Amino acid sequence: MERGVRLLMFVGAWLLVACPPSVDPCEGCPEPTPEPTPEPTPEPTPTPTPTPEPCDCDDGEFCNGVETCNDDGACVPGTPPVAPDSGDPCLLPGECNEATDAFDPLPNDVDPLCAPTVAVPTVDVGDYAFWNWPGNHRPVETWPVVEPVMHFLTGHYGLAFDESTGELLRLGAFTDGLTAAEAALRPNTDIEQLTAATLRFEAGDATATSFQGTTPDATDRVQMIDGGRFMNRVRVPTVGYSNPAITGEVQIASMPRHVVFSQVVQGAADARIVLGGELLAAFPTVTWFVADRALTLTDDQGDGWLFAVHPEPETASTLTWADGELTAERAWAGTPSDELTVSLLAAPVSALGAAEHALYASPTGAVEILGTLLDHTGAVVGTTPPAVWDSMLGAFRVPLATLQNAGGPGGPDWEDPAFHHWHGRQLLHVDTGGLGPVSVPLALHGTDRVSWYVVGGVPSLRDEAGEPTGLPLQISKNWHGEYWYHFYSQPTFHSGGPETYEFTVASSKWGSAHAASHAQLSLVGWGEAGGHWDESAIGAFGESVTYDPDVTLGRAMVDDVRPVLVQSDQRWGWTGNVGGADFLRYRTDAEPYWERRLARVRSQYAAPGPNLTDVVYSGVTTDGRIQAEIRVQMGASDDVVRVHYHLDYTFLDDVAYDRLAFFQVAADNYGDNGFARYAAGNAAGVLLDEPVPDHGTTGYAADEDRGIPIEGDAPWVFLYDNQRDWDSLPEHYADVGFVVREFEAHVGDGVITTPHINLHQTNNGGSQIGFELGLPHEDGSPWCGAPCGGETRFVPAGSTVSATIEYVVPPADKSRYFGAGPWLVDLPAEDYRTPQMAVALANGNDRAVEVHQGTLVRLHPVEITAEPGPVAAEFTLTGGIGHTPLSFHGLNRHDGWALEVQDLDGWTPIDQSVHGNDFWQATQRPDDGTWTLTWTVPHAGTARYRLAWGP
Repeated sequence: MERGVRLLMFVGAWLLVACPPSVDPCEGCPEPTPEPTPEPTPEPTPTPTPTPEPCDCDDGEFCNGVETCNDDGACVPGTPPVAPDSGDPCLLPGECNEATDAFDPLPNDVDPLCAPTVAVPTVDVGDYAFWNWPGNHRPVETWPVVEPVMHFLTGHYGLAFDESTGELLRLGAFTDGLTAAEAALRPNTDIEQLTAATLRFEAGDATATSFQGTTPDATDRVQMIDGGRFMNRVRVPTVGYSNPAITGEVQIASMPRHVVFSQVVQGAADARIVLGGELLAAFPTVTWFVADRALTLTDDQGDGWLFAVHPEPETASTLTWADGELTAERAWAGTPSDELTVSLLAAPVSALGAAEHALYASPTGAVEILGTLLDHTGAVVGTTPPAVWDSMLGAFRVPLATLQNAGGPGGPDWEDPAFHHWHGRQLLHVDTGGLGPVSVPLALHGTDRVSWYVVGGVPSLRDEAGEPTGLPLQISKNWHGEYWYHFYSQPTFHSGGPETYEFTVASSKWGSAHAASHAQLSLVGWGEAGGHWDESAIGAFGESVTYDPDVTLGRAMVDDVRPVLVQSDQRWGWTGNVGGADFLRYRTDAEPYWERRLARVRSQYAAPGPNLTDVVYSGVTTDGRIQAEIRVQMGASDDVVRVHYHLDYTFLDDVAYDRLAFFQVAADNYGDNGFARYAAGNAAGVLLDEPVPDHGTTGYAADEDRGIPIEGDAPWVFLYDNQRDWDSLPEHYADVGFVVREFEAHVGDGVITTPHINLHQTNNGGSQIGFELGLPHEDGSPWCGAPCGGETRFVPAGSTVSATIEYVVPPADKSRYFGAGPWLVDLPAEDYRTPQMAVALANGNDRAVEVHQGTLVRLHPVEITAEPGPVAAEFTLTGGIGHTPLSFHGLNRHDGWALEVQDLDGWTPIDQSVHGNDFWQATQRPDDGTWTLTWTVPHAGTARYRLAWGP
């Protein structure tokens, strides 16, 4: 081929030479031979790859994934499948299940929202009770005429009763579902517009005609026996009849779902209570549950009332319905005795389910409550009598044993630390007989020896693991001639079967601090006195702060006040009284001679202790212009009496005032302690320190004594150098004052955050200066803006004032203080009975909180709303002296929680227990079904805490 190509090339060249160019260079030339098309170069054939032998790697197991082969024919392990998210936070992926090709779910038992809960008795949102005067029992505007009509109010009904005539004026059901906090502000008209009713008390051939106090001239015709969250029981102690040979008394016992009217007579063989009026006429349908003893009267919608009488030994009890009247009668079945009691129970049908219907109609046998007595260590030492149905209460009365029944001595030896942790303990075995969820009214009654000393004593109901369930409990007590503890509640038991709980009463300490308690104190036996009276205490050595919500005694809302852990005449005894103080001193500009007291005062008891009390007094001034909500919180302590008052005032109408003070110490009508000096300042030091002048009068000495600003952190006022040293309990061993922890007034167009004080002269047997928390006092009120219209001493409608006051009662003599509070022990003796004590108190609790998890609700005392999850809250606390209360709201359960502190080893649980879990407090919140837990920890400096849950 190569030779042929050369030949062709040679011939072509020759032709070019032989045929020279012409006009047509190719004319006459031979046709060229076409160049042959080259053949395509074939693609190289690839070398075939050897095919590997087939591999079989899949083992058919779902849980280890799908196995594959690699390029070398080797098996590659599969990737195990990942469990899908179930969408349920309470289900965690468990083991992979080959049988189902799926993951078996596991319960999330490390989350408090998911782990199984222990069913404990709870209180329904409407199970609360109030008693109050719609106005004020002794309004100064009508003095000496007192207000005779009283109101009973619960979440299920209301009634009005006239103490002067023994008349039932109004009775009706409430179905609007208000919470206790909402009902505390319910207007009086809601009760005054209820259906009219009539009530007669008869005995033998006579009818009750007069209703008096313990004497014919007693101002208080009615005396309160029990008062609080679950039972408000009053009595008219002297009832006269048309037959003078018959005497008696009348009682009204009001619990959340029922009311009982009772008559106790002497000199008659039978007694009757007759109920009638428009109330009964509205319910024409009669249904008997127990012949001659229990029925309902209802309308077409099923609304109405259940009425019942219950059998009592040696008597015959009957209920009759005739001619529009309901008659409860009791007569002696045998030989008459000295005293005969007839009781009529009434309950709105809307408050009762089927279980409650059955219980109220025939309580005997419906519920069984037995008791096992424990000693202070928890060892079983005996049994207590079973509970009995008390017809006068409409409740199961559970007898409580004494500390002496449990093997204790006649009294405590407070010098022995063990006695401070000697709690009254008793197991309650409750069997609701298959009724299912049922609300059971409980009255746990005992003598004053249920605790070491009746001035203290705070109860809790604990589960079988010893953890407080938070069931709300009422404390009512008396030491005036009659000595008792009465505890009340209205729990709903859910299981319908046997349940066991421990009822525990702390006397002195709960954990490392002396327990705080807040109770209603009956004045039955104290002369002719009646009315509502409260008493709170640190430990069990004497009352600490007392309250007269209606100012029935005419002195002040904060009455007797005493220091704690101070020796007046002896250690561990009562101390000298340095009371009192007051809320909302208010006189109008038009009528400055009338003190506008709080009216419609309702007392809402959220927590009686033992770590932190929580009580709210709600009312409105007698002229209806200022609404007040006063929250009282006293913490367990080992140093001083320290109470936080949270003041919230709302101006419902314009107020032109002559005098306006939101808190006052000493009180106008109770300030006879002989403090020789008064001082004021802030955390940085003393701004004012003056001797009390011998003024011999009352009022403001000059306008310059009004509206004095106290700038700076932790402003405080202090009364000290008490000269009253001659009483049997000398009063000069304590001083008194308050620190303003928070203040904010929205008045007109202005916002005021700097506290202002007034210096008010009082004269209760001697000259005294009272400190008042008030507003600026400037001509024209420039800080108010246009809404005040240039008026001085004027607050427009819609204004609000909120403040937190830390009221303190420190010792005035270091040698008399026998407590263990480190800061008091370290404080130099020369700082006692001086303003330096106030500076120390102001600085010591000027705290700060940095929240890492949760939401800060309040700083004084510390309150945090928890978040869901195993760690509900975490925060760093800086500042604080003595025992500091730490409260956590919004928890979904009462059990399993631990407060932990961070140290070099990580997180360490705080354990202050002596006999198990006796150091924290639980409080149920019926409004949202959550719990609040409170610890009281000794704190100083800076520490990081968290609330954690563990199964």
